[in-house]
Amino acid sequence: MSDRVLEEKLELSPDDWLTWTDEEFNNWRREYDFPRIVDFLFETLPFFSIWLSEQSGLTRQDLIFHGPARFIRHYGQSIRFVEHDVSLRLHPNEPAQPILRHCFIKKNEKQVRKKKVTRSVEFYSYIDWASKNKSWVFHASRSCIKDFVRCLTPSGRSCQTSTYINSNSSIQFYIPYFMPSVTIDEILSSTNRPISPPSLELLKLGGGGVTVVDGVVGEKNLEFTNVDNITLINPIITSFQDISYSTLRNVNIVGNVHAATFHQCSIEIHVSKGDLSECVFEYCESKISLSDSKLYRSSIREKTLKLRLKDTEVSDCCFEHLDINDGSFAERGRFNQSAKMIYSHLGFPDLAGKHFYLEKKEKRKGLWNTFSSLDSRSKIGGRIFSFLSFIWMAFQEVYWGYGERPFNIILFSLFAIMSFSLFGYFNESSCTHMELGDSLIFSFQAFTNITIKEIQQSHDVINLAGSFMSFFGVMSVGLLVAALSAKTKNYN
Repeated sequence: MSDRVLEEKLELSPDDWLTWTDEEFNNWRREYDFPRIVDFLFETLPFFSIWLSEQSGLTRQDLIFHGPARFIRHYGQSIRFVEHDVSLRLHPNEPAQPILRHCFIKKNEKQVRKKKVTRSVEFYSYIDWASKNKSWVFHASRSCIKDFVRCLTPSGRSCQTSTYINSNSSIQFYIPYFMPSVTIDEILSSTNRPISPPSLELLKLGGGGVTVVDGVVGEKNLEFTNVDNITLINPIITSFQDISYSTLRNVNIVGNVHAATFHQCSIEIHVSKGDLSECVFEYCESKISLSDSKLYRSSIREKTLKLRLKDTEVSDCCFEHLDINDGSFAERGRFNQSAKMIYSHLGFPDLAGKHFYLEKKEKRKGLWNTFSSLDSRSKIGGRIFSFLSFIWMAFQEVYWGYGERPFNIILFSLFAIMSFSLFGYFNESSCTHMELGDSLIFSFQAFTNITIKEIQQSHDVINLAGSFMSFFGVMSVGLLVAALSAKTKNYN
């Protein structure tokens, strides 16, 4: 491995690393790349050394050997790191050479029993630990854990040309925690330059728009890498590849990608003449396009949904809004609007209707937020209009779910009939007072306008209430028919 060229800015040619074995590539990163990334995390993330000391059984060497991404990313629960031996003894008198494999198992995942476990460590990732202890980890800081998590998504990009065909990528922490308090005179002074926020240059594995045929991605650890501007034709990609905190911009893949997980990556990927199956995109900033392909049992859980499909089949997929900073009501509404239009174009009215309902629900929440927010810039007239719109949308949501919950109409009708019948049963002015059967019949007749028995009420209030019941009855029948036929409407 020592004969391979090591640049000051780490860079490997795709023609080289795609021909290396997985072990060669991972060992190279353990020697030259992972130590500097771990050093960066120790220097940048608050109380990182304390977190590591509290994780009994974990060491700095574990972060370097396996890569730090799996130990710092968000899980929301404890993780069990298991090392087990998969070697087989061919002869009872000859000890087998141990072949060690490693896995990270979530607490809620189905436990697969390993026969020869050599090491087992339960730990909390740094982000989960910091979130749990944010009261003192960020006590004296103007930043919060969400600022640090957000900055781990690579956003820095530099290139000597405007086409970005040979760009470099970096992780940059432009957050209040690292912003120095300086005056304009200090900034302009040539003798006292303020220290810039920390940044991490990613290992460059792509560039130049190079095309590689039959390249072996295999089980290479691609976390914290820049795999931009590359075309892979029929690549050999091992299932369950896990890529975190990396960039894959202007990446073209002709072939299949199976069971890959992308976590907090910047992605602009195009897949053609292959399948994107059982893949997970979470907390990423993605632009995904497919042509003459199949999107199968994949999950896109991100802030925005930018998915372009051409001659592509989609089945059993999940689109869900997921943002590190929770996101605004408008952002969640736009995400569901995009998912609605995708499913509508593909001819899945049930799934389009589901996201249409969620889109309207977020719009209703946004109206209430506009009305109730103390720092809202809307004038009093606009806030009153928002409140009235919220009331109207809330009524529609409960009454028939914006046309997507027809069963709600039936429940509302039964509730209205039972309530009016109890009103007639207990009201002394009603001719059906203390007559449960007649009270039910009168309420049903008023709601459906179907005569079963001649019942004449002499009290004006009860007759007026019966008129309102008739109006809601006619409206409910009409809306029920409209809701049942809503699956034929154009959601676009």
